[in-house]
Amino acid sequence: MQSPTTFLMASQIEADGSKAHWDENLQYSCISSTGEIDHDWDFTVVCNSKHFVVTVSPGPLPEDPTTSLLAQYSKAFVEDDDEKIQDAQDEILDLVFSAGWQKFRAIAPPIPGDRRSTKNLHSDLNPETFYFRLVVTKGHAKMVQKDPPPPQLNSFCLNLKDSTQDLPRYSSRDITVTSKLMGSGYIAKVLVQGLDMCCKISTAQSFKAVQREYDCLRQITISENAASIPAPKLRGLVVDDDGVVLGILEEFIANEGRLSDVVKNDAGVSEERRAKWVKQIRKAVALLHEIDVVWGDGKAENVLVGSGSDDCFLVDFGGSYTDGWVDSTLMETRAGDDQAVKKIAKFLDDGVRP
Repeated sequence: MQSPTTFLMASQIEADGSKAHWDENLQYSCISSTGEIDHDWDFTVVCNSKHFVVTVSPGPLPEDPTTSLLAQYSKAFVEDDDEKIQDAQDEILDLVFSAGWQKFRAIAPPIPGDRRSTKNLHSDLNPETFYFRLVVTKGHAKMVQKDPPPPQLNSFCLNLKDSTQDLPRYSSRDITVTSKLMGSGYIAKVLVQGLDMCCKISTAQSFKAVQREYDCLRQITISENAASIPAPKLRGLVVDDDGVVLGILEEFIANEGRLSDVVKNDAGVSEERRAKWVKQIRKAVALLHEIDVVWGDGKAENVLVGSGSDDCFLVDFGGSYTDGWVDSTLMETRAGDDQAVKKIAKFLDDGVRP
């Protein structure tokens, strides 16, 4: 008969083995954090495609681990120190993971390798989400599950203006997400009826930008110069189960990378290529202005170098401006675009970012 001590040791070894096995198959990341300095913070963690929103609060005692960690986190935000923010967040998430891994494992078992890449847009936009609070009692941390908040309706619907262009509509359930793309809000490379496209969804953070992108690309797509303007063309609209338009589908530009990265990573870019790119960008912006479209946030990061063609394509018509490239007083104006073109030309000449 096993002694209690032997049984506890065996149980611990089994638990450690289970955790190690789960760790090997774990896809785990923190995608957002929201909160108020010196108060509660909510960390949204994706674990094997399930979402966990974990509320972390300062403890009642100064020596409680959450108290000191959230104090570090808040201080890092006040100092606007990205490295300290990341370090503090990593420590908080270590505590969350240590306290909650068994609950996470029960809810989010490993995903078989052959299923990891098949995710439709609907499930990505409406992930199964579980809510927890990290509770620390006498130095011991544990996870307590909470009731989910009431559902919120998506009020960030696109204004389609008129029906001049009859774009096809695709259910979010029929769109496959292949990879997430850089940018503000929800941007992804998707597969629609066998074709690669870029998908942009209207969210609380991005609805103004997506609306502006739709307006600009719509104007480009219906213009007589559409074929001559090196910018994505609108390909369709994304709708939910009720037919509400959630976002846009646009042409996916196969590319070698952003112009800024291509120049940075290839010190041997010839003068001929640089001159060609400057000429293409100048012509593209001039054509945009002819149809009353303003690029907006002009900069080298918003120019893609096409694969194979080696031609430049203008992307990101969401507006705003970036310090160094466009003055704030010239934001979303023709003069701002002209300023950006000059800065890009100088960047291509000397390789120095403004």
